[in-house]
Order: sequence, then structure tokens, then C-alpha cells
Amino acid sequence: MNYTFIIKIVLFTLLTACTQEPQETTKPTESLVNAQPKQVPEVNDANCKFEYMKSITDKYIQQTLADNCMRRNTLQPTEHKPWTIR
Repeated sequence: MNYTFIIKIVLFTLLTACTQEPQETTKPTESLVNAQPKQVPEVNDANCKFEYMKSITDKYIQQTLADNCMRRNTLQPTEHKPWTIR
């Protein structure tokens, strides 16, 4: 079998693949340039319910709201308990 012919074909293929023009990247369309930033709803008891979060179709807003709801301050002071050691 003629290995030099196969090596020439492989080298030719690699060189032509490396010298091709890069594909043109997509340019932002006018609608994306003028798009409004995504508005995350405010964190409150009504917006932090599971049913409301399920109704949000944008996954970024849904996840951000869920994260903010989990981080909100819901700590309340507890009454002091006198602990004794027996």
C-alpha cells in the first residue's frame, strides 16, 4: 500500500482546513440592541410562591427570583431558653 499518497492526502486536507476563512459571526440585530434589560420581580411573599415562579417563562428571571427569595431575611428572634447542665 502506498503510504506516501495517504500522507499527502491527509496533509492536504489539514492544510486546507487550517487556511479557510473564519465564519462570519452574527451581528446583533436592531431588536437586541434596543432590548430592555430583564426585570426581576421584587421579592415578597406573593412573588416567592411556587405557583408564581412556575408561571415565569424566562428561565433567567425565574432562577434569579428563586435565588433572591431563598436569600431574603426571614429570621425572627426566638425567646430565650435557659439551658441547664445536669
